Amino acid sequence: MILVLIGVLAALAVVVATLIAACEAAMMSASKHSLERALEEKSEKKRESVLHLHQDAHTTLSTLALGRVLAESAYVVIITAILFETIDGLWTPLLLAMVMAGLISFIASSASPRTIGRRSPDAVLIRLSPLIRTCRTVLGPLSRLLVHIANAATPGGKYAGGPFATADELRQMVDRASEGEELQDDERDMIRGVFDLGDTLIRELMVPRTDMVTIQSDASAEKAMRLFVRSGFSRIPVIGESVDDLLGMLYFKDVMRAIHSPWNPGADRPVTDIMRQVRFVPEFVGADEVMNQMRTSRVHVAIVTDEYGGVSGIVTIEDILEEIVGDISDEHDRHEAAAVPMSGGAFLVPAREKLSEVGDLFDMEIDDDDVDTIGGLLGKALGRVPIVGSEADAHGLHMVAEKISGRRKRVSAIVVSRAPREAALTGELPVTEGENE
Repeated sequence: MILVLIGVLAALAVVVATLIAACEAAMMSASKHSLERALEEKSEKKRESVLHLHQDAHTTLSTLALGRVLAESAYVVIITAILFETIDGLWTPLLLAMVMAGLISFIASSASPRTIGRRSPDAVLIRLSPLIRTCRTVLGPLSRLLVHIANAATPGGKYAGGPFATADELRQMVDRASEGEELQDDERDMIRGVFDLGDTLIRELMVPRTDMVTIQSDASAEKAMRLFVRSGFSRIPVIGESVDDLLGMLYFKDVMRAIHSPWNPGADRPVTDIMRQVRFVPEFVGADEVMNQMRTSRVHVAIVTDEYGGVSGIVTIEDILEEIVGDISDEHDRHEAAAVPMSGGAFLVPAREKLSEVGDLFDMEIDDDDVDTIGGLLGKALGRVPIVGSEADAHGLHMVAEKISGRRKRVSAIVVSRAPREAALTGELPVTEGENE
């Protein structure tokens, strides 16, 4: 009867160690934004309690570690005692106890629960928050005492949370390594970018809908190819009546196959026959979560939606990677120098050139309340994102988008000349661009 009772205690200790290990992994994997979103439908008391456990990571992690060690020690001792009680000899029960305890520890309190904790950190923290609070209440004082003792016995720097460093402390460690020239500045920035990724919402990285280049669903493959060439993009959303009526994603390589297929070439094929399904992500999702989704699904572009289901913008995996490694430049990108004179009194100017500086080229005073650059003025006159070949008149100037650069294929250089005399006199803004592709 006694063996049965202590066997039940051993099983209970294994369960406790398993749950605590899952909580530890969840604490290390959960981000603030994803946890707040998972708690939206919970009570105010529940939200505050779980968020406090997550934010006070020092105390929570050290307490959970102590609880797990105690639970593991308990079932190891109990298993050893049972084997010595039931098996004669010294080495046989000792070796069996070591093997059994090792297998149980690896499977039940290490591999399986930690995988679950990393896979569903928010759900684990919410469901097991009562266990975490109990550990903090019962073991908190002892945990803090042991951390102080460990700090006193450890040479070098001391940390309030013991071995459990928070993201802020890790950032400080990276900064100190950079100051000591153990890390280069670009390496430091990359590491800090990884830390910041979990706290960055995808809406902060997306290209807004006003800057999206789209194509109508009734367009042909040939027209789509012209738009690909002019815009420089390799993926373009297909829309119906409006941007919010987003039907799919058109890929450059798919259009190339459709036009030049040896079996069924068709430049007149509608893009709806060629487009792929599109992935939608809410704008309040963390950037790290979206990157994981893209990596597992092997779809590297997604449409960002607002809380009402409308289109907010578009994001690619390159947008997220830039948060870590910095700007990713295309191999054909060139830095645009100052204004270059051209024939006919025109100038090739960078799209970021100030309106006042462009005005000086033509002895004109250009003042616009809405934009500051020549690229912004062209976009305002067009009423949409300019691509190569887009042209318009404004403030007595005729502007033609000449070059694009950068991974987002923004217009980088514009040919500017004086507008026709009648436009300069009337102040009208006639758009002379061709068909809207």
